[in-house]
Amino acid sequence: MPVNLLIHVDYCLTPFTQVNNAAIIINDGKIQAVGGISAISQREKYHVIELEGKCAVPGFVDTHISGAAGFDCMHAPEAPERFAHMSRALARHGVTAFTPTTQTASVDQIRSVLKTLADLIKSGLHPGAVPLGIHLNGPFLSYNKRGAHKAEYLRDIDLDLAREFCEVAQGTIKIFTFAPELKGSVELTRFLVERGISPCMGHSEANEEQIMANVEAGCNRCLHLYNGMEPLRQRRIGLAAIALIDDRIWVELIPDGIHSHWGMLRLACRCKNKSKVIGISNATEAAGLEDGCYHLGDQTIFVRNGLVNLKDGTIAGSTHFLDENFRNLLIHAELSESDAVTFCSYNPLRSIGITDRGEIKPGRQADITLLDCRTKEVVMTIIAGRIAYMDREYLNQFDLPREAFTENPDNW
Repeated sequence: MPVNLLIHVDYCLTPFTQVNNAAIIINDGKIQAVGGISAISQREKYHVIELEGKCAVPGFVDTHISGAAGFDCMHAPEAPERFAHMSRALARHGVTAFTPTTQTASVDQIRSVLKTLADLIKSGLHPGAVPLGIHLNGPFLSYNKRGAHKAEYLRDIDLDLAREFCEVAQGTIKIFTFAPELKGSVELTRFLVERGISPCMGHSEANEEQIMANVEAGCNRCLHLYNGMEPLRQRRIGLAAIALIDDRIWVELIPDGIHSHWGMLRLACRCKNKSKVIGISNATEAAGLEDGCYHLGDQTIFVRNGLVNLKDGTIAGSTHFLDENFRNLLIHAELSESDAVTFCSYNPLRSIGITDRGEIKPGRQADITLLDCRTKEVVMTIIAGRIAYMDREYLNQFDLPREAFTENPDNW
């Protein structure tokens, strides 16, 4: 059972309001109260964590991540035990939940990956960040806008195959990405909406008519804006423009300075309704590791100076974690702290229909990231009321029982 905690920080972002000199009371894995420290009585009832110079925000949530810390989602069947490494690494970077994301592959491999990921998700045995479900990215994508997806495995839309994928995944698919210009896309959108899965348009060269037909059918998400789609043009509009101006569509942004110019990032943040922007990492298994050769599915990726490419130079994901992209939103997108937190915590959850967390308010699950007020570096991550990561500087400062942690801190 989680223990009762009282977290005292310089300020807390809920993320919509700021509470200064804030106290957050956590009881049985949920947030019991939030307010000024002066209003808290009977402090002896709680294990108190005093963090001067720190702030609290809702835990970050990454809804587009192919791997991290040496784990590639497409290799889950061969090395399921490494899923825990990814979970721990994400917690170290303030991520409390995520949706492991697939790549285009053979149908047999996708089946195997979906089954393994579904089993891992349903096991509930996660030392750090918790997987909320699967983001199925491919194989129904455009050849010309495939990016790092392997051409030989791309397929036309097949509703029977989509149904089979959903069954193999045991109801865990949260997001399903496809190209809306492919025949059968509207039927696929309706199929996904009926099952509570977020239909996502990406790796596409669709025209306005094709895109809008899917939007009208319920398609409500755009994969990594600007990437894998037609560029902005003045005489016709494609996916990038429609995603920016249609408030029914959630937009993923990769704020790493590699996938998009900082100016294009600022453009998106100024044009798009801020309640519909989602910060993502697009991380690969190379995230958190040194330069070298790694995997993205069955392809080799090359990491040099933190840049991830295929042999032919195609960008193939990122080495950034979401906390770094959060800081980029503050610095390069010139966002307020409240908006940047909303992009990386509240919005990702709401985009997949999850409402029991993502805010620091009474009754919500206690998924909280503690940051240094000045640098915005992660110092602690709390998931469902338990500490999943704590900077070692603070480990010996507080007399906390073993039950306060998700696992033995020595594993971090």
